[in-house]
Amino acid sequence: MRLTRLSLTQWRSYKDLDLPFGEGDVHLLLGPNGSGKTNVLEAVSLLSSAHSFLSVTEYDLMHWGTEYYRILGEAQLDAGMAKTLEVVSQELPRKARVFFLDDVRIPQQRFVGALPAVTFLPQDLELFVGSPARRRDVLNDLLVQVSPAFAVSLTTYQKVLRQRNTLLRKIVDGLGRPQDLQVWDEALACEGAVITLRHLEILQMLQCTLGEELQALGESWNDAVLCYERKGEELTQAGIEQELLGLLLHYRERDLLLCQTTVGPHRHDWRMDIDGRSLPTFASRGQQRTAVLALLFLQVSYIDLQRGEKPIILLDDVFSELDEEHQERLLDSLSGHQVLLTATHLPRRVPRGAEVYEVSMGKVNGNTLAIGD
Repeated sequence: MRLTRLSLTQWRSYKDLDLPFGEGDVHLLLGPNGSGKTNVLEAVSLLSSAHSFLSVTEYDLMHWGTEYYRILGEAQLDAGMAKTLEVVSQELPRKARVFFLDDVRIPQQRFVGALPAVTFLPQDLELFVGSPARRRDVLNDLLVQVSPAFAVSLTTYQKVLRQRNTLLRKIVDGLGRPQDLQVWDEALACEGAVITLRHLEILQMLQCTLGEELQALGESWNDAVLCYERKGEELTQAGIEQELLGLLLHYRERDLLLCQTTVGPHRHDWRMDIDGRSLPTFASRGQQRTAVLALLFLQVSYIDLQRGEKPIILLDDVFSELDEEHQERLLDSLSGHQVLLTATHLPRRVPRGAEVYEVSMGKVNGNTLAIGD
């Protein structure tokens, strides 16, 4: 899939922007820090996932002093058909956010993944040493783009989790009964089993070509393994559900003490082991960077395989964190995909036909410059 046009109204630093994209694979947004380059990628990412890749509120996404934003994207499928995607969010007269696909209003769950995309941020280079929440997001963001059923389970799980945590607090305050937790435990175990099983499956699929990707990036590790960390060992959906139900009951006293649910896929994690050792325990920063890049390529291949549609690649200022060799390998590996990337200065090596957009003071120069090697 390719994005052919992006229109932003009162979005972040852009009061009004209409940005057409040419037919080239690589589109480079060039400008100093704070000029609004990342805001463009964030808008494209929201068209894909229905949420910002930064931890901000809806109000923070609106142009300063305004009370709504609108993002409109025009895309072309690999088969040649056109598609339009639109998100509108407002604060007044009441908070609301609506989604449109080909000018038809649809629920958020149907909107997610309509524009397949993979995002790579500078902080992702710390993926294996950072918060487990980010690693869970990597799996969830992939799965919601290829499975509407998973998106429903994830949304339901998150809703039930909030309700169970609310009940835990009420019980502690004397406003609820412990036996009332049973209905929420059953609902949480049901959806949690679906999520856990899909997490296990996707890691198994990514594992299939992990070694090849690492070798292509210059690492000759013999045994690279993606490991899922959870309480329990069951491998079927029914088994995981019963196992999780038992864990919720077992840790109920602890949950009441902490007023939060302490077991379930929202607490799971995963890691990469090399020859039986966890990657961060021995790998240099450069080696960890290589592992993250390999994972990026695996995500792209996974979406392409599952959807039969090439995802758009969003790269935010990653060239500043990569040496020239890894820059070249990155661009070579993503050849044939539409790549939107940001940089503060022109990289030494840019693919032939790349289009450069100058970004300054929240404005994008629409007169793109096609360059070669």
